[in-house]
Amino acid sequence: MKYIGAISFYLFLTISCKNDTNPSAPAPKKSVQIPAFSADNAYAHIEKQLAFGFRIPGTSEHKACGEWIIKTMERFGARVIRQDFNSDFLGKTEVPSFNIMAQINPNKSKRILLGAHWDSRLIAEKDDERQDEPIPGADDGGSGVAVMLEIARLISENTIDMGVDFIFFDAEDQGNSESQDSWALGAQYWGSNKVPKEYMAHYGILLDMVGAEGAIFGREEYSFINARDEQDKVWTLAARMGYSDFFRDDTSGAVMDDHYWVMKNGGIKMIDIISQPNDNRSSFGDYHHTHDDNIDIISKRTLRVVGQVVTAVLYNESIGVL
Repeated sequence: MKYIGAISFYLFLTISCKNDTNPSAPAPKKSVQIPAFSADNAYAHIEKQLAFGFRIPGTSEHKACGEWIIKTMERFGARVIRQDFNSDFLGKTEVPSFNIMAQINPNKSKRILLGAHWDSRLIAEKDDERQDEPIPGADDGGSGVAVMLEIARLISENTIDMGVDFIFFDAEDQGNSESQDSWALGAQYWGSNKVPKEYMAHYGILLDMVGAEGAIFGREEYSFINARDEQDKVWTLAARMGYSDFFRDDTSGAVMDDHYWVMKNGGIKMIDIISQPNDNRSSFGDYHHTHDDNIDIISKRTLRVVGQVVTAVLYNESIGVL
């Protein structure tokens, strides 16, 4: 990859639809109540992940965090499938790893897929010291998981007439600079061995590094080329909601992370919401793959903006107005 409590108010979006039966009558309107995304809850989910320790595949800390994700999604009413596989990375072989697929409204035919990776990186190769030690992964992994968990809670409490699926990909962030194929191992595996079998979605949205202060989400290039219409929906809605300072209407670098393999191996269009704010040490934030990727760089405003936009996309898709 690494290259280029209770909610008491609602955000209301009202969208006009054409009336073909009586041209002289006022056009009816479809409206959808969009529950308010809690940045506090999402932030707490990041803290919880960090409390488990480094989420390196094959470790007890990793296993405990995965079990927590499964139990949390089950508590929100999802049907959960654990997909076990072995991965080879950074000199390790046959490492026990597992993807987590959680489905809300599993019997609905129209489905939107949300994804994030839940492992954290084994090494800090971009840091100036302790390069062979793991990083916390607050943003790189933790933030996407946290946003998905909060969205799942919202859906559990606010009916949506559509299927929503959440894939927590494992072994995404353990690659090396010599091989693009060494990244996103969980997504590669799932794309070629989908669970449920023959699974399809209308399209997918990947959440990768969506919680840092100063985040900027340009139109990631693989998404722009392969899922332009779907990307347009998200960026247009974000602009209408007043978040153009985060969702910039220009292209950013191509990133071969989970969404790439879902498209390539799984045949599902998937866009990438990923922060690429600068061109200093990489196209990602200066904290990327360093020990600075900790809770101190997380912004509740960034979490709220991304979470609210994705929530709005889902609820508008559910009534067919996007």
